[in-house]
Amino acid sequence: MKGIVLTDDQLRILEKRFGPAVRRMGSWNSDGTFGYSWVSFSVVENAAQSIKDPTLIMALSRLNGAPEPAVPFIRLLEAFGNSFVERIVEAYRQRSLGLISESAKSGPHKSRDRKDRQR
Repeated sequence: MKGIVLTDDQLRILEKRFGPAVRRMGSWNSDGTFGYSWVSFSVVENAAQSIKDPTLIMALSRLNGAPEPAVPFIRLLEAFGNSFVERIVEAYRQRSLGLISESAKSGPHKSRDRKDRQR
């Protein structure tokens, strides 16, 4: 799955402009020295589709092929503002809830069922 890596420094700059919501657009990762947020392209695409702006959708197609997508992604955030950030946060939340729900449905219950059938 493709995504956009935003460094902690980039997030701090975005946070000054858009507030703390930028830290909820994707997952936070850190090795103890270097921290970054990973924002899924599919989440960004879902957010863009909910805005229904053809300019944004066209810009995303170029972003998807960029070797370093963070800078053009930041430009898109600046161009489309808080509403785009909020849509990304919501799309990420929905995706995360969907993954949790899927995991709960296919999680430990399946292995428990197999053990019960073996008895």
